[in-house]
Amino acid sequence: MPIEHSLQLKSISDAEFAVIDKVVMDCAYAAHNKFGRLFDERVYENDVAARLRALGLEVHTQVPLVVGHGSFRKTYYLDLIVNNMLYELKVVSSLTLDHDAQALNYAMLQDIRLVKLLNFGEAKVRGKVLSNAVRTPDRYQPTLRKSGMHLVTPHCERLISHFKDLLHDWGTHLSSHLYNEALIHHFGGEARCIQRMELNDRAVKLGTHRVQLYAENHAFIVTSLSRDQAAYVSHLDILLSHTDLELIQWINLNRSRVEITTLSLAGE
Repeated sequence: MPIEHSLQLKSISDAEFAVIDKVVMDCAYAAHNKFGRLFDERVYENDVAARLRALGLEVHTQVPLVVGHGSFRKTYYLDLIVNNMLYELKVVSSLTLDHDAQALNYAMLQDIRLVKLLNFGEAKVRGKVLSNAVRTPDRYQPTLRKSGMHLVTPHCERLISHFKDLLHDWGTHLSSHLYNEALIHHFGGEARCIQRMELNDRAVKLGTHRVQLYAENHAFIVTSLSRDQAAYVSHLDILLSHTDLELIQWINLNRSRVEITTLSLAGE
């Protein structure tokens, strides 16, 4: 199974969420009042879970969620589930867009509508409700833009074939890190795929840069940019010009639009 759920959740209504969330937030405030904001995330998770169980709610913590493809497997752990409502806990100075993306990634994998972030690292507990507006069937109907793609060698064909297989199994909209990890795995793992290449400017050695190789001097990069793609291409061109890389296959997951672009110094 590409996505293995140890706990199958169902989407809840806004009214159901409001009832559950009132109790969860009361417990979160109590935990924060007792422990402050300096402890590890698991301390707040366990305390809130214990309070909720004492009130008779159905509570699960650290629920495994496995995403697989061939021999690749990645296990996520869902922090807190209360009566089918998913909560992702953080202890940070402030929530970021990366935290939003992580929580929505979990919601999509579980095929549920709502997920809420709880941050215990601020002066007061901060909650942020996120809505997963992407229906699961829609994730499996991507638009593939490959007008800028060139399959120069059989290795290029193998890379793109693996990526298309990932889309078939997982669909789009998931974390770009997940697709990237799977491709690294299929091209020999980190020990073989990831290398540091020298950066040079004229005769000056500037240092090294981490690259992901699917063949000798051929790199791949996976992103999830929804804007400023042209600016990103210019930075990739700079990378090419200061290393021994011959070619970069750039895979960009722009929501339902998947863009594959081949960049090389020869402009192939």
